[in-house]
Amino acid sequence: MQPLDIKTIADENVDVIPVVPFTNLKNTHFATVSALLYIIVMGMVYSYSAPATIDMQLPGSRFRGITPDEITWIASLPQISSIVGNTLSGYFTQKLGRKATLMFVSTIYTLGWLAIAYAPSILVIYLGRIISGLCAGVCAVAVPTYIVEIAPTEIRGFLTSGFQVAFSVGVFLIIGLGTLLRWSWLAIAGAVLTTSAVCLMVIMPESPAWLVQESRLGEAMNGLKFLKGKNADLKKELQDISNNHILSKSDKFSFREFLNPTFYKPLGFAVLLMVFQQTSGVNSIMSYTVDIFGSIGSSVDPHIASAVVAAVQIAGTIVSSILMDKSGRKRLYVISAIGMSVSVFVLGLYSYIVKHSEHPINLHYYGWIPLVSLIVYIFSFSLGVGPIPFVMTPEMAPIRFRSMIVATATLLCSISGFVVTKTFEDGRNLVDLYGLFWLYSGSALISALFGCFFLPETKGLSFLEINLNFSGSKN
Repeated sequence: MQPLDIKTIADENVDVIPVVPFTNLKNTHFATVSALLYIIVMGMVYSYSAPATIDMQLPGSRFRGITPDEITWIASLPQISSIVGNTLSGYFTQKLGRKATLMFVSTIYTLGWLAIAYAPSILVIYLGRIISGLCAGVCAVAVPTYIVEIAPTEIRGFLTSGFQVAFSVGVFLIIGLGTLLRWSWLAIAGAVLTTSAVCLMVIMPESPAWLVQESRLGEAMNGLKFLKGKNADLKKELQDISNNHILSKSDKFSFREFLNPTFYKPLGFAVLLMVFQQTSGVNSIMSYTVDIFGSIGSSVDPHIASAVVAAVQIAGTIVSSILMDKSGRKRLYVISAIGMSVSVFVLGLYSYIVKHSEHPINLHYYGWIPLVSLIVYIFSFSLGVGPIPFVMTPEMAPIRFRSMIVATATLLCSISGFVVTKTFEDGRNLVDLYGLFWLYSGSALISALFGCFFLPETKGLSFLEINLNFSGSKN
């Protein structure tokens, strides 16, 4: 890479240099929200089965005699195809750019939703779920990478934690609409939101960090001007990005890079964060929320309870985004994991008592326990274990390895999510619901110990400082 003539590029692209530079982040927030619309759609993809498969079994549905096995495939197929999407996104975001990848996948995303909406058979629904899961997998890598690269250090945690807020909004939206609409119209709602996302994203700039990596400095400067305002210190912004890129620059990736601590340490932490997130059982619980409330014995209507849980998830992620840059990632993660472990253990205990008690449980007095337990579980998840993997994974990774690390960690997240979701019915038959809940509780407890003793803190650190910490350098 040739030396970067930052002064020349800046002078060509900045009309007036302000006496006192200041940053206007209005467009940065706008660009973040535009990218997060894809994550709202992703939340709809993963939770679509909760209301849709119940509706498919009702009189008047297009399909009759849908089996439990078919329901588990409808719920879990996106987890499989997202694995392919994660892998492809690592390549495309590196070669095409973060924004370009999102634009490319949008049409396919919309077609996946429409295939579900107009499906004449279960097989076509399978196809639509595979396509939508594939696109969700691509977005799960491209969106957090894009956001972390346009976010200032001071509010990086706030903006990147928007990933889980957006996902929660998608879950709430699909469950809320599921109380009003048939399953085919739910899919059309997904197609409409995907179209809205691409209409907004088309006017947003490409990631300046990626443009610097591609030596497109003029475009990077224009992108910074749009994101930070013309009165920001654009020369310094561009120089900081360039310095960070040069630090991690080499001609090509080789097997020796696996021994580089700035590669294997962030990768290890990212993988563990993602795997613990899924083995805590959140995807299977959210995919089968209506079914769980219907079978566990609750005094609350299953559909209403599911909508309440989804709304709590939004509230939790909003609280998390506010606290992320104040209390730090590590503390939130540990508190979150402990809350999940305790609440899902109580849920399992309630399920055990309901099944094995000699006398029927009085739902009038105790039927609120499942709802409260799940509310605490989902709120705790949304506080840390949910958003923090998507906050810390891209910020821990140097830009040279960022696409690869984010893609690998998200890939293993998808594999773990598929295994947990697809084995839910088999697990329930083998160890019953209470056994599953206790397994999820144990996993959450282990993740709390991991967070307490091993997870590093990245709050308030620049990318350069994070990379130097991993490399062990004090300079």
